[in-house]
Amino acid sequence: MQSRSLTPHVHWAQRHGELYLRVELSDVQSPEITLTDNVLHFKAQGHGAKGDNVYEFQLAFLEPVMPQLVYKVTQRQLNITVQKKESNWWERLTKQERRPMFLAPDFDRWLDESDAEMELKAKEEEERINKIRIESRVPKDPFRQLKRGYLFMYNLVQFLGFSWIFVNMTVRLFILGKDSFYDTFHTIADMMYFCQTLAFIEILNSLVGIVRSPFIPSLLQVLGRNFVLFVVLGSVEEMQSKAVVFFIFYCWSIIELFRYPFYMLSCIDIEWKLLTWIRYTIWIPLYPLGTLAEAVSLIQAIPIFSETGKFSFTLPYPMSITIKFSFFLQIYLIMLFLGVFINLRHLYKQRRQHLGSKKRKMK
Repeated sequence: MQSRSLTPHVHWAQRHGELYLRVELSDVQSPEITLTDNVLHFKAQGHGAKGDNVYEFQLAFLEPVMPQLVYKVTQRQLNITVQKKESNWWERLTKQERRPMFLAPDFDRWLDESDAEMELKAKEEEERINKIRIESRVPKDPFRQLKRGYLFMYNLVQFLGFSWIFVNMTVRLFILGKDSFYDTFHTIADMMYFCQTLAFIEILNSLVGIVRSPFIPSLLQVLGRNFVLFVVLGSVEEMQSKAVVFFIFYCWSIIELFRYPFYMLSCIDIEWKLLTWIRYTIWIPLYPLGTLAEAVSLIQAIPIFSETGKFSFTLPYPMSITIKFSFFLQIYLIMLFLGVFINLRHLYKQRRQHLGSKKRKMK
């Protein structure tokens, strides 16, 4: 004879973030417990008030809950824990106002709202104390403050340098218009030389572990910029009057106007949300534009280096082959886009880490 389907006694309690259900069944076998459309479905073979039978019930929760649940079967009962989607206090368990006959409060775990808040605060305080204890066991860096001061000053100097470049170029653009494009190098080059040479410190900082920035992206960016600045533009006068110099310098300076203040404030544990968003967003249009401008400068420089023979060399006898520097520029032009892919991937990971994590916390 087939077992009859019955309803077990269920006791419930809550906290701000969780629901607790205690199903009065012993010797539970093959429990089927699911959460679908905010409704808990329970079915199991067990020994309850009506003896050994199949018991089942459904509960439509008052507010949204997480679809995953945890249950534990003991010899005397079955305990279910459900996570609320939002941490708040419910006035009742079910969507229907009238309490189901099989449902009752679990007075062993029952707390009113004020008691639950006190319990939550005590738990948070305990977690905070444990965190402090764990942090106190970690050996402190005796040079931490010195490193912070050094990094703050480095970022401040770079910020001031690129601010001067940006303001100078912007003012000249408004006053001279397009004519400012063609003498950008002669006006700005000295300060750009200073800032980009100083940027080699970033490679050293990453290499020795003063900062946690990956070494390869830092190396590619600093070497790439300095190659364009000192070799492609700085060594050939014909390139210094090109309009593309303006766009290269302008893209570089705008990016650094937000990057260096962000790092500077990080040294003193200050986070400005707007600056963080701009720092990890402005590269999306500017980095490809800056790379495109660098590529244009390489394309313009190849015939100039080919004609002048600058930096070209001849292999010793018996080969006696002349290798033109323009050949290396063509290879570098191809490698430039490979470096862009590596840096864009790194920047995207940084953006997801700093901006995406906050979205996850809000869920």
